Amino acid sequence: MNNNVDKQRRHILKSAALVSAATVLPFSSFAIGKSRPQLRILGTHVTLQEELRQKAMADLGIELIFEPKGSAAVLQKASMSPDSFDLYEQWSNSINVLWRSGSIKPIDKRRISHWDEINSLTKTGRVTPQANIGAGDAPYKLLHIQKNGTLSSNDTNSISYLPYVHNVDSFGYNTSVIDKGIPYETESWGWLLNEENRGKVGIVNEPTIGLFDLALAAQAKGLIKFKDIGSMTTLELDKLFEILINYKQRGHFSGFWTSVPESVRFMKSNRVVIESMFSPAVSSLNGQNVP
Repeated sequence: MNNNVDKQRRHILKSAALVSAATVLPFSSFAIGKSRPQLRILGTHVTLQEELRQKAMADLGIELIFEPKGSAAVLQKASMSPDSFDLYEQWSNSINVLWRSGSIKPIDKRRISHWDEINSLTKTGRVTPQANIGAGDAPYKLLHIQKNGTLSSNDTNSISYLPYVHNVDSFGYNTSVIDKGIPYETESWGWLLNEENRGKVGIVNEPTIGLFDLALAAQAKGLIKFKDIGSMTTLELDKLFEILINYKQRGHFSGFWTSVPESVRFMKSNRVVIESMFSPAVSSLNGQNVP
C-alpha cells in the first residue's frame, strides 16, 4: 500500500513539475545570468542594417545575429547550408531556389496576427484592384503553397515567405559630374549607356536586376524594342547581348558590384559616376557628402 502511495505521490510531483516548467519556460531565458535567445538572420546589406538590429533587440529582448552578404553569396549559402540560418531575408526571386532545395519551411498564415495589414501589392500584384499587373515575374506568384507543394498565386493558409519590405531597383549618379535631371521627366535609364559616361558605369552583379537595368537602358536609347520586357524572346536576348558585348569591349563598364557597401565604394572613390543603386547606398553616400 505504501508503494502505491509513493508512486501516486511521485506522479503528482512529476506532473506539477512539468506544469511549472511549461509555465515559466517562456520567461526563463530572460532570468538573471541566463543568455538571451539568439536568432541568426542571413540576408543582404539592403535590409540587414545595424541600426535596425539594435532597435529590434531592444524591443524584443533577444539577440539578433545579422549576416549580410551580396545577393549571389547569400543565396548560395542559404541553398547549400540551410542549417546556417534561422531566418532568411532577400528579394522574392530567391524563393524558387530555396523552396526547391528544401532550405525554407512553410509559414502558417493564420499565425500572423497582422496579416491583413500587409498591403495588396505583394498579395495580388496590384496596389489597387484597377492597377495594371507589372511586367515579368512578381512576388504574389510565388506566395502561396499549394497542396501538391508548388508555389502559386492561389490563396492558401500556407505561404513560402512573409512580405515585409518594398524596394526600388534604380540607378544613381554623381550630380557633380552629370547634370541633375528631373525624375520621371528628363532622367533616363539610357544614361547608363551614354557615351560621355564610358568607363565610369557600374552595374549590379545580379542577373535578375542588372540585366534588366541594361535592357531598360538599351530600350531607352532606341537600340532595341522589346515586345514584352518581362518575357524576352531568344532573338531579343541575342540582340541585347550583342549590344552589351559591344559596349563592354569598348570599355564602357567600370565594374560589376555584388553588395551595397561595394556600390558605395564604387561611387565614393570616383570609380563610377553612374551605376545601378539601391536606396541604402544613396543614403550612405549622401551622409558622406557625395552628391
